[in-house]
Amino acid sequence: MIKKKIKSLITLLEDEDSQTASQAMAELLSMGKINSVISSLQESNTPRMRMRVHQMQAVLGSRKSRATFAKKLKNCDTDLFEGLTEMHMQWFDQDSLDEIYDSCGKFLSSTSEYQPDSLKKLGKMMKDFGYKTPGSEEFFPEYFCIGAVIDEFIGTDFILCSLAKLAADFHGIRVSIAFTPFGFGLCDQSGLMVFPSKDWMTCIVKNHDSFEVWSNSKILRLTAAMMFFSSMMMQNFRYAYSAVSCLCEPGKEDISKILPYPLGDK
Repeated sequence: MIKKKIKSLITLLEDEDSQTASQAMAELLSMGKINSVISSLQESNTPRMRMRVHQMQAVLGSRKSRATFAKKLKNCDTDLFEGLTEMHMQWFDQDSLDEIYDSCGKFLSSTSEYQPDSLKKLGKMMKDFGYKTPGSEEFFPEYFCIGAVIDEFIGTDFILCSLAKLAADFHGIRVSIAFTPFGFGLCDQSGLMVFPSKDWMTCIVKNHDSFEVWSNSKILRLTAAMMFFSSMMMQNFRYAYSAVSCLCEPGKEDISKILPYPLGDK
């Protein structure tokens, strides 16, 4: 029965009506475990069939990438920059990984001029560079995309903390990202803290041990959540779907129960 249905749907892929073909593609993709079937059609003699098969392969590739990344979000040892780069690609899907890594390389190279050897010097360096948080009413996805933040010098406090931590690691300064009543900040072992949202203000915090230190996976999950909310506010539903897909454990969570209408049931 299933084989007959698949055969009928494949026939519809050659339909001249794009809407009919799109419905057939959607139904095929919803069936799962059709990679081998689709692969066998990628060299079809029919141009229309090849085009639609390649479109489905692209969708399957994106799903696999998101599923792999969703697993990384649950791993506390996930590399922070690698994860933030993948989140950047969920929004700026036409960018290349090489461009983002090149921007980060230039940023880290520029920090050598300052030779920061303490958290205080690191904060001053970030302030001198001009990195700042957006206004309280601004909530754009770009502020959560590491490549855009590096190039445009504006981002949310936890992304700026992440960027500063990359510089700290590069120069051998041991710092952690912590959540406090003042927002996210960087903290060293002595209790010195730096807050991007306070113009990189530094201060000694006596009860710094009581603040929650955020792991890489928590920062990445927060990034995905914020990108989802901001894309929903901007009604960019395709990107909202991509962001929330990263938050769902593959095969265990029904995205339609999380997403608001028209993407889901809410």
